[in-house]
Amino acid sequence: MRNYNCTKKCCSSTTCCSSSCCYPPIIDPTGIIGPTGPTGPTGAIGPTGVTGPTGPTGIGITGPTGPTGPTGATGEIGLTVTGPTGATGPTGATGPTGPTGSDGVTGPTGPTGANGIPGVTGPIGPTGATGPTGATGITGPTGPTGPTGVTGELGEIGPTGVTGPTGVTGPTGPTGPTGATGITGVTGPTGIGITGATGITGPTGPTGATGPTGPTGATGVGITGPTGITGVTGPTGATGSTGVTGATGATGPTGATGPSSSGVYAGLYNSSSQPISFTGPLNYTQINLNSKYPNNGITQNVANSLTINEPGDYEILYNVFVTAARSVDVGIAVRKNGTVITNTRGVQNLALNASQYGASFIGNSIQTLNTGDVLDIAIQVLNNIPSNLNLTLNGVANTSLVVKKLN
Repeated sequence: MRNYNCTKKCCSSTTCCSSSCCYPPIIDPTGIIGPTGPTGPTGAIGPTGVTGPTGPTGIGITGPTGPTGPTGATGEIGLTVTGPTGATGPTGATGPTGPTGSDGVTGPTGPTGANGIPGVTGPIGPTGATGPTGATGITGPTGPTGPTGVTGELGEIGPTGVTGPTGVTGPTGPTGPTGATGITGVTGPTGIGITGATGITGPTGPTGATGPTGPTGATGVGITGPTGITGVTGPTGATGSTGVTGATGATGPTGATGPSSSGVYAGLYNSSSQPISFTGPLNYTQINLNSKYPNNGITQNVANSLTINEPGDYEILYNVFVTAARSVDVGIAVRKNGTVITNTRGVQNLALNASQYGASFIGNSIQTLNTGDVLDIAIQVLNNIPSNLNLTLNGVANTSLVVKKLN
């Protein structure tokens, strides 16, 4: 708030609110007072101040009642907030039981109600005591003897049976000659027997009285008892555990490289058209092949040729399209190591087609080639070379050489 030097105060008894309320008005030293600006937005209602002390009751004369002011706008309905339900109070003490009333008249019997839901099955009761064992039934008659089964294969000789009891020792006979030592039989595998449970030891009986020593009997003649029955062959013993794996041996030397198991192939072509010049009739000029097809097992040379790396039978294919400004006889052939392969040579006369002469050469052949053979393709003019011949080969697939191994 700025204080103005006024002779009349309009804001309070001691200060002015603005220069406009002063009388006489005082020019603000800061400049000419501008027009009153638009009313600013109503500020937020500040907090209610502390209520001051009640002043003394004045003695006033009641003035006339003023006119009723316009009804103010209805305020917004406040938000009703229902408080939480209070806790239920404790149940009061039960009052004394009233006197029993007299029995009323018995009413008519009501209709039978529907069957209720079956109850849950109760737990199974404990097992009853085992009843006494019934009497043994009469043994049935023995059935007829079945047919004798097929005799099985003779099993391995089992271990020697239990030796029979020693007979009475007979008189010692004369010593006979020593017999030849027999061949030791094959030892059968050790059987795996299951030891039965030890029976309960019975009570020890009383010791009997020692009888008198009897007379020595005569030496009896002992008869050797028969050989006991061969015992049953025991089951095969369990397989032993696998031994520890030995250390890996040293890697052997790498073997020589064998022939390729995949296809052997390669190809060359010219990426654009190329003009051809000749040194004379019948002289071959090598065709430029400056681009490579995919290859495997054949070397693609920068000198417009292919080098064979594996001997075998190969298929050779070529395609050349020739154009010229004059009609002329042209020959094309594949060469091996600089020498024409006869059955790859083709000859054509360039025929007039629209405004130029041209011919397409497509050839294929099967040749036996050796390691190190070099293949290229060449062109020749068969007769006199006319002036302004302007012979040109088209590019890409129209000038190409492809070689594939067949075996």
